Order: sequence, then structure tokens, then C-alpha cells
Amino acid sequence: INHLYTHTHWLNVRDGRNGTIDQLNTMYNRYKMCPAYILPHWTEFKEKVQSYLNAGTSTISAPSTKQLYRVRKSWADAKSQLGAYSSLENAKKACKVGYSVFDANGNVVYTNGGKFTKGQKVAIRANTPLFASAETTSVTRRISGTYYLYDGIACKNGRYRITTKPEFCGKAPVGRFVTGYVSWDNFNQ
Repeated sequence: INHLYTHTHWLNVRDGRNGTIDQLNTMYNRYKMCPAYILPHWTEFKEKVQSYLNAGTSTISAPSTKQLYRVRKSWADAKSQLGAYSSLENAKKACKVGYSVFDANGNVVYTNGGKFTKGQKVAIRANTPLFASAETTSVTRRISGTYYLYDGIACKNGRYRITTKPEFCGKAPVGRFVTGYVSWDNFNQ
């Protein structure tokens, strides 16, 4: 509390006046006397400020780490990121069709794949990478042509499961009927 300063203090210092901090705080200055209602009761004012400081919390809370939700085409495609949001609802609002909301670990928590449905016929661009899973970065082979969406549900990294025939859509076992995983941005629409 011995380092409580008023504007008057700094004006007096600027003008070359000497004295204790309390004297410089309450000493007359022709430019400003502030706060005028406190100056006659400076000691009581300091005691009140000290009581407020003493009433504060004694425990220091650790800073909270907020979960950020990132809106991207795929977790690996950082350049496609539209934004990072601490609110999942705000991230969903910003998520365009074909984009997904990812948590801090890269898991898809929401996908705006509103225009893709089970059994939907898709034309896949030439030389499109086909993946064996949603997570892998290794390309199994390159494909093009007409395929069908196995279930219309976006997987991790914005990929969709495809199959070669409409009658295979949604059938089990998945490993038998799914041709592979393709990123939605390789669909010609």
C-alpha cells in the first residue's frame, strides 16, 4: 500500500517537487488535485484500499486451458482452416459444407456433410488418392470414375467410405464392401 499513486503525485514529480509518496500524492498542484474528495482523508483511504486487498482470494487458481475446436477440411490440411473456436456451437456455425470440426487431438466432433448421403453416386476426379482408413496418410492407390458413398458419413480427416456398386452401400461386413476412403474434395459435383 506504500506504492499507491495519484495523478497529482506524478504531476508533482514532473514539476521537480520532493517529498514522500504520501506527500506528493496530497501536495497541491495547480494543474490537478485528484481525487479531491480523498485528499483530506488520505490515511483512511489507504486503509480502505488495504482492506480490499486483504479481502481478495488467497489462493491462486491455475489458468484454465480451453479446448479449441478447429474448422478444417481435414486435420492434416491446416491451410484449409476457417478458424479456431473455444465454443463448439460457434465452430459448428462456421463449419461450411465439406468441412469438419476437430478437437485438439484431431478427432472429428462434427461434420457438415449435409449434401452427402448413403448410396449417393459420386464422380471421382482423375488420379484421386484412395486410402485404406480414415487416419492413414499412405495412399493405397489412385482412382477415378463413378463410385457410391457407402454410408454418407464423414470419417476422420473429412474422408468418406466409397464402394463400387449401389447395392453394397451400408452392407456388412464393412471390410468386404468398402473400396476405401476418399476425401470429399475429390468428388466432381
